[in-house]
Amino acid sequence: MRYYELIYIINSNVERKKIDEIIKDIGGRLKSAGSKLINHTVWGKKKLAYPIKGNTYGTYILAHYADGDNEKLSEFDSWLKLSGLTIRHMIVKLDKEPEVVESLSEKDSDAESDKKKSEEKKDKKSDNQKIEKEESEDKTKKEKKDEEDKEAE
Repeated sequence: MRYYELIYIINSNVERKKIDEIIKDIGGRLKSAGSKLINHTVWGKKKLAYPIKGNTYGTYILAHYADGDNEKLSEFDSWLKLSGLTIRHMIVKLDKEPEVVESLSEKDSDAESDKKKSEEKKDKKSDNQKIEKEESEDKTKKEKKDEEDKEAE
């Protein structure tokens, strides 16, 4: 059995619904070429190494698939180049079967949102601590000044 990896980049300004449509379209084309789709996951928006077609960011998507008719797969490659759905794509033949991966985009987005929430909480705590510390320092300065004023009288 032959295994392939397809990675493609979509314009980062495209809405999530449109991304899902593109994923379904590409997955359907692979299935019609006689391939079995193993993984099809969104890696997310990333900065490109260099501008491609005026884009500096792109949404990366990874697909693993098995077998397929060689002639139809070469047609699929040509279709992907000409369709305009992707900014860039690359297909690589794998030596061994890829592992099935759960949706990376859901895990990453959940992890990122949890991380952001915890950072926001830490920032709020540190801000509150700073304010409390400044207030206590102001009180002690005021008290010292009051004591000095009393002694001066």
